[in-house]
Amino acid sequence: MNTAIKCIFIVSSQMPFQVAGAAEVLRATQKDENFLDYLKSCISEIVQRTAGTRVWLDIHKNAEVICELAYYGLTTLCLRQTLGEEYTGILQVDSSRRKLPSVWQRVAMVILQCFGPEIIRTLLTRFEESLKTGSLSTYLRPELKNILLKQIPVLRYSVTILHRIHLATFYWSGSFYHISKRIAGINYVLTREWLGDSSAGKSFRILGIVLLTHILLTVLYSSYTYFFTKSAQESTPPSAKYYIEHSKQCSLCLDERKHSSITPSHHAQPDSPRPHQDEHVIENNIYEPFDDPTNDAPQTFQNELYESFSGHAGRRHDS
Repeated sequence: MNTAIKCIFIVSSQMPFQVAGAAEVLRATQKDENFLDYLKSCISEIVQRTAGTRVWLDIHKNAEVICELAYYGLTTLCLRQTLGEEYTGILQVDSSRRKLPSVWQRVAMVILQCFGPEIIRTLLTRFEESLKTGSLSTYLRPELKNILLKQIPVLRYSVTILHRIHLATFYWSGSFYHISKRIAGINYVLTREWLGDSSAGKSFRILGIVLLTHILLTVLYSSYTYFFTKSAQESTPPSAKYYIEHSKQCSLCLDERKHSSITPSHHAQPDSPRPHQDEHVIENNIYEPFDDPTNDAPQTFQNELYESFSGHAGRRHDS
């Protein structure tokens, strides 16, 4: 396959291929995802049968990354098409659409696609921990530290917005479904033009316009909420102006919890002070403050971040 691809490009060096559309790229991505899911399930079954479920739970994240690295290492790094690319008849090329991607382009794409989400997630987590208890907490003033801590959710939300803008741009232009390929400058062309679906281009452009409109309205609403409710936030009690750790935060009023009346083991303390004074009364005046509410924001951020590099949003948006 490697020699055949090179021969095709030598013969057609004066006549570039037709650019692959969004439909072909999405179908190729979904085919690769299906094979990767099957590969991961096989490895999961082998590890659980040999080493047990506990071992698999400890290593499953690293094992999934290793599966992706092995898959793209044996295909993209070796100048071979993936199963999805071969299925839809598309081929990776550089920005000129006349040459195959260079070694550095392919290496950068594979590294970003496999490790990009984890790198960004780790950097944000370490930055937050450094502001709380690390070296930055000792050098920064408390006011500045609280301001930076409040911006951590904004940074995570910005990553989500950037991914959605990137996805809307892909639907409009049909190029660079993965952020890793956009950074590396890797495009797709059709090796079999009769398999191209040009009729789907208009539908994807409409989808891109709808997605951009949704992003714009979301940003405008968030900006309005932030700037026009600033005066209301400044009138809150002083304790609410500072960053409060999640373990010390009341689940209902989001203020700092005081005089907790239930232990972590849910055993009542008869001689304890009065419960947290938040005007929250739940059956017999007992509230279990140690039961953290369900918070899907971190998981949503992780999913968006993983999709932005690995392209796992295709299945949801295309369905």
